[in-house]
Amino acid sequence: MLLAAVALAAETGFDACAWQLPLAMADFLERRGHWQESAAIQRIALAAATRLGDIAGRAMVSRALGTACAWLTDYDQARAQMTDSLGLYRKLGDLNGQARVHQSLAWAAGLSGRHGDALGHAEQALDLFRAVGNRSGQAAALNVLGYGHAMLGEPQRARPFCRQALALNQELGLHRGEEAHAWDSLGYVERQLGRHGDAADCYQNALSLFRELGDRFNEAEILTHLGDARHAGNDQQQARDAWHQALEILDDLHHRDADQVRLRLERLGTDSRADLADRRMT
Repeated sequence: MLLAAVALAAETGFDACAWQLPLAMADFLERRGHWQESAAIQRIALAAATRLGDIAGRAMVSRALGTACAWLTDYDQARAQMTDSLGLYRKLGDLNGQARVHQSLAWAAGLSGRHGDALGHAEQALDLFRAVGNRSGQAAALNVLGYGHAMLGEPQRARPFCRQALALNQELGLHRGEEAHAWDSLGYVERQLGRHGDAADCYQNALSLFRELGDRFNEAEILTHLGDARHAGNDQQQARDAWHQALEILDDLHHRDADQVRLRLERLGTDSRADLADRRMT
């Protein structure tokens, strides 16, 4: 229905609507896991903004399209679209826009496993957000820096960044999703440090926020992380419960990560049967 409405707007000459409507719907579609639909309408939006010669519109839509491509694991196309967006924001002299694109590039680089690149983009985003006084942007960039260091096996370096991000998000009270991501990153750091109970507490806080937002994919991701923390803390029943909940959501979203969670549950069942057999033999 949405795709048809956007296509109709583009076909009948309402190009402003054809790029503004998809942009307004981007967050909603991403939270529900509708990444194919998001990418499709953002492509229509980009063509409409281009026809209008709207540079700011093209910049915003290219970033949104890049984000959708990253969710779909098309990282080359994601990077290309975000790089186009960055060039347009530079042409406009929009420092805040540039910062947001660097933040998106950092996120996409992290998804694709290029954590060194993610840190570089996050540092540029933080500098730009500080230059324009965007404190919520600073919080998001600090979180990416923390998570990037954690992914590089540097939890002690990561923890201060994550804590700064969390404190700033809580002080501002503007973006519950960003606060949830900060809790998630801090949970991962605590897991790396062997503090599995503290990690689980962080994940529970993130889970509550994502559920409040109706963000189903991130709810499933946090449930997976929570299960990992419970498993590492030798609480297998709670690990199983968390992974089952995550799998139900991911299967409903037809998401590729479902297979990884299914494998966790299969291994847990195998381990449990082996433990039971060992006890019977002793």
